[in-house]
Amino acid sequence: MRKPFNDQPIEVLVEQLLSKNGTVLDLRLKYIGDAGLEHLAQREDLADLQELNLERNEITDKGIQALADSHMTRLRVLKLERNDIGDEGVATLAKSRVFSRLTTLNLWKNKITSVGVQQLAGSINLVNLEVLDLAQNAIDDEGAKALSASDTLSAIKYLEIFGNPLSDEGKTALKESKAFPNIQTLVME
Repeated sequence: MRKPFNDQPIEVLVEQLLSKNGTVLDLRLKYIGDAGLEHLAQREDLADLQELNLERNEITDKGIQALADSHMTRLRVLKLERNDIGDEGVATLAKSRVFSRLTTLNLWKNKITSVGVQQLAGSINLVNLEVLDLAQNAIDDEGAKALSASDTLSAIKYLEIFGNPLSDEGKTALKESKAFPNIQTLVME
């Protein structure tokens, strides 16, 4: 596994970076890849995690499947920005009850299209999401329309979707949507 900024095994990283109370693990820029995430997912001692930062770790849909099969059912904050997660990984996130307590999901700069966003928009497991970052993906107007018609994302307070190929039609659908009655911030540009 390529580790440009890190040469520590995943076991050592967890020991060094897990908060004392066992609820926060910040592994950003550690390049653990799917193999590292699979290791984390198998660790029962991480069941109390509430916040997991996996920014820029070369994680793909395969790693997300491992996380969905984990014991980390208390996760509230999941940061997955700047990875290689596509629609299949997003569908896994949307369908897994492991993520039912999430209030923050950051998927900035992955490989997500409107197909994946449609899964998020219809997810009965992500009803607690308050912060959703989908910026810098490949989401078009169909994805914006799916979000704007969602019956399950009504808790959203912050939605970031800039850097996607949205036309004025898609932006208008989001601006005028009744799907987000609690929205405070909508970032499209």
